[in-house]
Amino acid sequence: MRGSLFLGRLFSGCLAIVCLLTVPVVAHADQARFSRTVKAVDPVTLQGQGMTITLWGVQSVMSPVIELKALDLVDELIGGSAVSCQTEGGTQEHVVARCSTANGEDLGLALLSHGYAVIDRRQDVGSVPAYMEAEQSARHNALGIWREVVSRDAGMSPDMRMLLNILPAIAVLLMIFVLHYRLKRLETQQQEEHAQARDKENQLLTRERHVLASTLEGELAGNKNRIEAFLTIYGEMLENLKNTAETPKYKQSGDIVQKRPLLSKAVFEASVGKLSLLDMTLATRLSKLYAAFPVEQEYIDIAPDVPLESAVALVEKVMREAEALQSPIAEAIAALEAVMGRKTGSAT
Repeated sequence: MRGSLFLGRLFSGCLAIVCLLTVPVVAHADQARFSRTVKAVDPVTLQGQGMTITLWGVQSVMSPVIELKALDLVDELIGGSAVSCQTEGGTQEHVVARCSTANGEDLGLALLSHGYAVIDRRQDVGSVPAYMEAEQSARHNALGIWREVVSRDAGMSPDMRMLLNILPAIAVLLMIFVLHYRLKRLETQQQEEHAQARDKENQLLTRERHVLASTLEGELAGNKNRIEAFLTIYGEMLENLKNTAETPKYKQSGDIVQKRPLLSKAVFEASVGKLSLLDMTLATRLSKLYAAFPVEQEYIDIAPDVPLESAVALVEKVMREAEALQSPIAEAIAALEAVMGRKTGSAT
């Protein structure tokens, strides 16, 4: 009898542990995909049930007529039914997501295919080749906004077209005349002009290097401030957890811990093609540093029945991982400031 009772309690305990381990996974999955009954408030924004959804990968065009057509298309595709969305970012109230109709038609893809929207190049749409192909097809077939682009070129008068056609020939003749006139003078001025050209090129490169270093330094300084704010918040949380005189907040209704600070990578990603302006060591350091930044935000649920020691250890781990980014960010900022200092010295 006692053996049966012991086995029953053991089975119940194991079942409870399994349930606890599976709850965070289910919650995370629910956050990734959801369904909502919505209405379009503009071509790329849906709203409904207390949530605003911005369509991922597309942006509206500055044309009132095209925007009206885009709204009609979205309303027609939704048709009053719920849409199914895959979360790509944003917050709980304002989500950035890819959404499909009840028939499985991607709203962003439909807008691009009709030329009613263009690709949002601030986002990594390269991961969805269909978006790039849809925009290229709409442009090739002069659909939507692309028809207006083509019509502007087509509206040019025949005389203007003829002038543009003969301008290259006139320019060539003028160039030959100028070259013939300056042939003897160029012989004596060539070295001086080459030297001036090199100086101007060096000045331009130095200026571009300074601008690149300044923008990257600004982004890293902003990320440094975000990490400090992150550490302040969770430092206070850690103190509250270690304060035995009060019951921890999570013991009452649970709590959510942000796994990593939200860091910006936009400036770096837009400047990858210009990193050659910096020396190889600094460019490599910046690439490795930004590669260590989290790709997307993650959260950890702390249930009320989690032991206090486990909650403390979790917050301490989150803080250690955030602190580990401070030193390399500070070193990168110092290196970029040195680049700007060399530029200032050369200018003076």
